[in-house]
Amino acid sequence: MMVWFLAAMSCGGTDVLDALAPPKAEVRVEVDSAKVESGEPVVIEVAAWSSEGWTVQAGVPVADGLTVEMLEEGAPAVVDDRTVQVTRYALTGPDGSYVVGTTEGQAAGPSDQTRSFEVPPIFVDIGVDGPVGGAMDGFAESPPPKPTPYSLIAAAIAAGLVLIAVIWWCVRRLRMRAAEPPPATPPHIVAQGAWVDARSTITDDHALALRLSMVLREYLESITPIAATAATTMEIADGLRHHGFGGRPLGDAERVPVERILDSTDRLKFAREGGGDAFFEALDKDFETVINASRPRSSAGGSDA
Repeated sequence: MMVWFLAAMSCGGTDVLDALAPPKAEVRVEVDSAKVESGEPVVIEVAAWSSEGWTVQAGVPVADGLTVEMLEEGAPAVVDDRTVQVTRYALTGPDGSYVVGTTEGQAAGPSDQTRSFEVPPIFVDIGVDGPVGGAMDGFAESPPPKPTPYSLIAAAIAAGLVLIAVIWWCVRRLRMRAAEPPPATPPHIVAQGAWVDARSTITDDHALALRLSMVLREYLESITPIAATAATTMEIADGLRHHGFGGRPLGDAERVPVERILDSTDRLKFAREGGGDAFFEALDKDFETVINASRPRSSAGGSDA
Protein backbone atom coordinates (compact mmCIF):
# COMPACT_ATOMS: atom_id res chain seq x y z
CA MET A 1 0.00 0.00 0.00
CA MET A 2 1.37 3.45 -0.88
CA VAL A 3 1.29 5.68 2.22
CA TRP A 4 2.87 8.85 0.91
CA PHE A 5 4.62 10.27 -2.15
CA LEU A 6 7.50 12.82 -2.25
CA ALA A 7 9.11 14.84 -5.05
CA ALA A 8 11.66 17.10 -3.29
CA MET A 9 14.13 19.32 -5.21
CA SER A 10 16.41 22.11 -3.93
CA CYS A 11 19.74 23.89 -4.27
CA GLY A 12 19.88 23.67 -8.08
CA GLY A 13 19.56 25.63 -11.31
CA THR A 14 16.53 27.09 -12.97
CA ASP A 15 15.15 24.31 -15.18
CA VAL A 16 12.03 25.35 -17.07
CA LEU A 17 9.67 22.35 -17.07
CA ASP A 18 6.76 21.68 -19.38
CA ALA A 19 3.36 21.88 -17.75
CA LEU A 20 2.75 18.81 -15.55
CA ALA A 21 6.15 17.38 -16.56
CA PRO A 22 7.63 15.01 -13.94
CA PRO A 23 10.61 16.31 -11.92
CA LYS A 24 14.14 15.60 -13.10
CA ALA A 25 14.87 13.80 -9.82
CA GLU A 26 12.66 12.56 -7.05
CA VAL A 27 12.29 10.00 -4.28
CA ARG A 28 9.12 8.08 -3.53
CA VAL A 29 8.65 6.11 -0.30
CA GLU A 30 5.95 3.48 0.25
CA VAL A 31 5.09 1.11 3.10
CA ASP A 32 3.45 -2.22 2.34
CA SER A 33 1.35 -2.05 5.53
CA ALA A 34 1.48 0.53 8.30
CA LYS A 35 0.12 -2.06 10.79
CA VAL A 36 1.65 -5.53 11.12
CA GLU A 37 1.24 -8.40 13.57
CA SER A 38 3.63 -8.94 16.47
CA GLY A 39 7.01 -10.27 15.23
CA GLU A 40 6.38 -9.37 11.59
CA PRO A 41 8.56 -6.79 9.76
CA VAL A 42 7.40 -3.46 8.42
CA VAL A 43 8.41 -3.37 4.74
CA ILE A 44 9.45 0.01 3.33
CA GLU A 45 10.05 0.57 -0.40
CA VAL A 46 12.26 3.49 -1.48
CA ALA A 47 12.15 4.41 -5.20
CA ALA A 48 14.75 6.76 -6.73
CA TRP A 49 13.61 8.41 -9.97
CA SER A 50 16.00 10.27 -12.31
CA SER A 51 15.89 11.82 -15.80
CA GLU A 52 18.70 11.61 -18.33
CA GLY A 53 21.85 13.23 -17.02
CA TRP A 54 20.77 12.91 -13.38
CA THR A 55 21.85 10.51 -10.65
CA VAL A 56 19.86 10.02 -7.45
CA GLN A 57 21.12 8.65 -4.13
CA ALA A 58 18.01 7.91 -2.02
CA GLY A 59 18.05 7.95 1.76
CA VAL A 60 17.78 4.92 4.04
CA PRO A 61 14.83 4.33 6.46
CA VAL A 62 15.62 4.92 10.15
CA ALA A 63 13.52 4.52 13.33
CA ASP A 64 14.42 4.57 17.02
CA GLY A 65 13.98 1.12 18.51
CA LEU A 66 13.77 -0.71 15.17
CA THR A 67 16.36 -2.72 13.26
CA VAL A 68 16.62 -1.82 9.55
CA GLU A 69 17.69 -4.50 7.07
CA MET A 70 17.85 -4.26 3.27
CA LEU A 71 15.72 -6.96 1.69
CA GLU A 72 16.57 -6.39 -1.98
CA GLU A 73 17.91 -3.74 -4.31
CA GLY A 74 16.16 -3.90 -7.65
CA ALA A 75 17.80 -3.30 -11.00
CA PRO A 76 17.27 0.08 -12.67
CA ALA A 77 14.31 0.23 -15.04
CA VAL A 78 13.14 2.85 -17.55
CA VAL A 79 9.59 4.14 -17.12
CA ASP A 80 8.28 7.06 -19.22
CA ASP A 81 11.73 8.29 -20.18
CA ARG A 82 12.95 8.19 -16.59
CA THR A 83 15.02 5.65 -14.72
CA VAL A 84 13.72 4.20 -11.46
CA GLN A 85 15.56 2.02 -8.94
CA VAL A 86 13.59 0.43 -6.08
CA THR A 87 15.13 -0.72 -2.80
CA ARG A 88 13.13 -2.61 -0.18
CA TYR A 89 13.87 -2.60 3.57
CA ALA A 90 12.54 -4.62 6.50
CA LEU A 91 12.14 -2.93 9.90
CA THR A 92 11.73 -5.20 12.94
CA GLY A 93 11.47 -4.64 16.70
CA PRO A 94 9.34 -4.93 19.83
CA ASP A 95 5.61 -4.34 19.73
CA GLY A 96 4.72 -0.66 19.73
CA SER A 97 4.15 2.39 17.57
CA TYR A 98 7.05 4.02 15.74
CA VAL A 99 7.99 7.01 13.62
CA VAL A 100 9.98 5.96 10.53
CA GLY A 101 12.06 8.57 8.76
CA THR A 102 14.78 8.45 6.12
CA THR A 103 18.24 9.90 5.88
CA GLU A 104 18.60 12.83 3.51
CA GLY A 105 18.75 11.89 -0.17
CA GLN A 106 20.89 13.63 -2.78
CA ALA A 107 20.71 14.13 -6.55
CA ALA A 108 23.22 15.56 -9.07
CA GLY A 109 22.56 16.75 -12.61
CA PRO A 110 24.06 18.63 -15.57
CA SER A 111 26.00 21.85 -14.98
CA ASP A 112 26.73 20.88 -11.37
CA GLN A 113 23.07 21.06 -10.44
CA THR A 114 22.20 19.38 -7.13
CA ARG A 115 19.06 18.37 -5.31
CA SER A 116 18.38 17.20 -1.74
CA PHE A 117 15.39 15.28 -0.41
CA GLU A 118 13.86 15.63 3.05
CA VAL A 119 11.31 12.91 3.56
CA PRO A 120 8.30 13.32 5.93
CA PRO A 121 7.95 10.57 8.55
CA ILE A 122 5.79 7.44 8.33
CA PHE A 123 3.82 6.20 11.36
CA VAL A 124 3.73 2.43 11.81
CA ASP A 125 2.40 -0.04 14.44
CA ILE A 126 3.83 -3.45 15.28
CA GLY A 127 1.50 -5.78 17.18
CA VAL A 128 -0.61 -2.92 18.59
CA ASP A 129 -3.59 -0.84 17.58
CA GLY A 130 -1.36 2.22 18.18
CA PRO A 131 -0.22 4.70 18.74
CA VAL A 132 1.19 2.91 21.82
CA GLY A 133 4.70 2.78 23.27
CA GLY A 134 8.00 3.54 21.62
CA ALA A 135 8.58 6.93 20.02
CA MET A 136 4.82 7.32 19.51
CA ASP A 137 3.96 7.00 23.18
CA GLY A 138 3.31 10.73 23.36
CA PHE A 139 0.62 10.41 20.73
CA ALA A 140 -1.48 7.99 22.78
CA GLU A 141 -5.05 8.96 23.42
CA SER A 142 -5.50 11.35 26.27
CA PRO A 143 -7.22 9.93 29.34
CA PRO A 144 -10.94 10.70 29.54
CA PRO A 145 -11.63 14.04 31.19
CA LYS A 146 -12.55 14.00 34.83
CA PRO A 147 -16.27 14.37 35.46
CA THR A 148 -17.41 17.89 36.17
CA PRO A 149 -17.81 18.36 39.95
CA TYR A 150 -21.37 19.67 39.74
CA SER A 151 -21.95 19.25 43.48
CA LEU A 152 -18.94 21.43 44.31
CA ILE A 153 -20.03 24.02 41.74
CA ALA A 154 -23.55 24.08 43.20
CA ALA A 155 -22.16 24.45 46.73
CA ALA A 156 -19.90 27.31 45.63
CA ILE A 157 -22.82 29.08 43.91
CA ALA A 158 -25.01 28.63 47.02
CA ALA A 159 -22.26 30.00 49.27
CA GLY A 160 -21.84 32.97 46.93
CA LEU A 161 -25.56 33.69 47.00
CA VAL A 162 -25.60 33.53 50.80
CA LEU A 163 -22.65 35.92 50.97
CA ILE A 164 -24.35 38.33 48.57
CA ALA A 165 -27.55 38.19 50.65
CA VAL A 166 -25.64 38.91 53.88
CA ILE A 167 -23.81 41.85 52.28
CA TRP A 168 -27.09 43.21 50.89
CA TRP A 169 -28.78 42.91 54.30
CA CYS A 170 -25.87 44.70 56.05
CA VAL A 171 -25.84 47.51 53.49
CA ARG A 172 -29.60 47.89 53.76
CA ARG A 173 -29.42 48.08 57.56
CA LEU A 174 -26.70 50.70 57.38
CA ARG A 175 -28.73 52.77 54.92
CA MET A 176 -31.85 52.50 57.08
CA ARG A 177 -29.92 53.62 60.14
CA ALA A 178 -28.39 56.49 58.21
CA ALA A 179 -31.85 57.54 57.02
CA GLU A 180 -33.42 57.41 60.48
CA PRO A 181 -33.78 60.90 61.97
CA PRO A 182 -31.99 61.46 65.25
CA PRO A 183 -34.20 61.11 68.33
CA ALA A 184 -35.99 64.30 69.34
CA THR A 185 -34.48 66.26 72.20
CA PRO A 186 -36.65 65.83 75.34
CA PRO A 187 -38.78 68.92 76.08
CA HIS A 188 -37.22 69.52 79.51
CA ILE A 189 -33.74 69.62 77.91
CA VAL A 190 -34.96 72.14 75.31
CA ALA A 191 -36.54 74.27 78.04
CA GLN A 192 -33.45 74.23 80.25
CA GLY A 193 -31.27 75.25 77.30
CA ALA A 194 -33.62 78.13 76.39
CA TRP A 195 -33.74 79.33 80.02
CA VAL A 196 -29.95 79.31 80.38
CA ASP A 197 -29.54 81.05 77.02
CA ALA A 198 -31.97 83.81 78.01
CA ARG A 199 -30.31 84.34 81.42
CA SER A 200 -26.87 84.64 79.81
CA THR A 201 -27.73 86.88 76.84
CA ILE A 202 -30.56 89.22 77.92
CA THR A 203 -29.55 92.10 80.22
CA ASP A 204 -32.78 94.12 80.29
CA ASP A 205 -35.03 92.98 83.16
CA HIS A 206 -38.28 93.59 81.28
CA ALA A 207 -37.12 91.73 78.16
CA LEU A 208 -35.72 88.92 80.30
CA ALA A 209 -39.03 88.51 82.14
CA LEU A 210 -40.89 88.29 78.81
CA ARG A 211 -38.52 85.60 77.54
CA LEU A 212 -38.53 83.50 80.73
CA SER A 213 -42.31 83.61 80.86
CA MET A 214 -42.49 82.36 77.24
CA VAL A 215 -39.89 79.58 77.88
CA LEU A 216 -42.02 78.21 80.73
CA ARG A 217 -45.26 78.51 78.69
CA GLU A 218 -43.73 76.67 75.68
CA TYR A 219 -42.49 73.94 77.97
CA LEU A 220 -45.90 73.49 79.66
CA GLU A 221 -47.58 73.41 76.24
CA SER A 222 -45.21 70.63 75.08
CA ILE A 223 -45.93 68.32 78.05
CA THR A 224 -49.61 69.08 78.79
CA PRO A 225 -52.79 69.62 76.74
CA ILE A 226 -52.85 73.26 77.96
CA ALA A 227 -52.44 75.95 75.26
CA ALA A 228 -50.08 77.74 77.64
CA THR A 229 -48.56 80.21 75.16
CA ALA A 230 -51.99 81.85 74.65
CA ALA A 231 -53.46 81.33 78.14
CA THR A 232 -53.47 83.61 81.17
CA THR A 233 -51.72 82.72 84.40
CA MET A 234 -55.05 81.79 85.98
CA GLU A 235 -55.98 79.55 83.00
CA ILE A 236 -52.66 77.80 83.21
CA ALA A 237 -53.01 77.25 86.96
CA ASP A 238 -56.50 75.86 86.47
CA GLY A 239 -55.32 73.56 83.69
CA LEU A 240 -52.54 72.17 85.89
CA ARG A 241 -55.07 71.37 88.60
CA HIS A 242 -56.99 69.23 86.09
CA HIS A 243 -54.20 67.69 83.98
CA GLY A 244 -51.04 67.86 86.04
CA PHE A 245 -47.81 66.76 84.35
CA GLY A 246 -48.38 63.84 81.97
CA GLY A 247 -51.78 63.16 83.55
CA ARG A 248 -50.24 62.93 87.02
CA PRO A 249 -52.03 65.14 89.60
CA LEU A 250 -49.88 67.89 91.11
CA GLY A 251 -49.49 68.84 94.70
CA ASP A 252 -49.12 72.44 95.87
CA ALA A 253 -45.33 72.06 96.10
CA GLU A 254 -45.17 71.28 92.37
CA ARG A 255 -47.85 73.69 91.16
CA VAL A 256 -46.93 76.77 93.20
CA PRO A 257 -43.47 77.32 91.54
CA VAL A 258 -45.18 77.48 88.16
CA GLU A 259 -47.72 80.05 89.36
CA ARG A 260 -44.98 82.03 91.12
CA ILE A 261 -42.85 82.32 87.96
CA LEU A 262 -45.83 83.37 85.86
CA ASP A 263 -47.10 85.82 88.46
CA SER A 264 -43.66 87.38 89.05
CA THR A 265 -42.92 87.81 85.36
CA ASP A 266 -46.44 89.27 84.79
CA ARG A 267 -45.91 91.88 87.53
CA LEU A 268 -42.53 92.82 86.05
CA LYS A 269 -43.91 92.94 82.53
CA PHE A 270 -47.04 94.90 83.26
CA ALA A 271 -46.44 96.75 86.55
CA ARG A 272 -42.68 97.03 86.46
CA GLU A 273 -42.54 95.37 89.87
CA GLY A 274 -39.48 93.31 90.72
CA GLY A 275 -36.29 92.76 88.82
CA GLY A 276 -32.67 92.59 89.88
CA ASP A 277 -30.36 89.66 90.62
CA ALA A 278 -32.24 88.32 93.64
CA PHE A 279 -35.51 88.38 91.69
CA PHE A 280 -34.19 86.28 88.81
CA GLU A 281 -32.21 83.94 91.11
CA ALA A 282 -35.50 83.11 92.83
CA LEU A 283 -37.03 82.42 89.40
CA ASP A 284 -34.10 80.11 88.59
CA LYS A 285 -34.81 78.01 91.70
CA ASP A 286 -38.54 77.82 90.93
CA PHE A 287 -37.81 76.79 87.31
CA GLU A 288 -35.46 74.04 88.50
CA THR A 289 -38.21 72.78 90.81
CA VAL A 290 -40.70 72.72 87.91
CA ILE A 291 -38.27 70.80 85.68
CA ASN A 292 -37.51 68.22 88.37
CA ALA A 293 -41.20 67.70 88.99
CA SER A 294 -42.20 67.36 85.36
CA ARG A 295 -39.44 65.62 83.46
CA PRO A 296 -39.81 61.88 82.65
CA ARG A 297 -39.13 59.49 85.49
CA SER A 298 -37.13 56.28 85.14
CA SER A 299 -38.68 52.87 85.77
CA ALA A 300 -36.77 52.74 89.07
CA GLY A 301 -38.80 55.71 90.32
CA GLY A 302 -36.09 58.35 89.90
CA SER A 303 -36.13 61.14 87.30
CA ASP A 304 -34.11 61.12 84.07
CA ALA A 305 -31.46 63.71 83.51
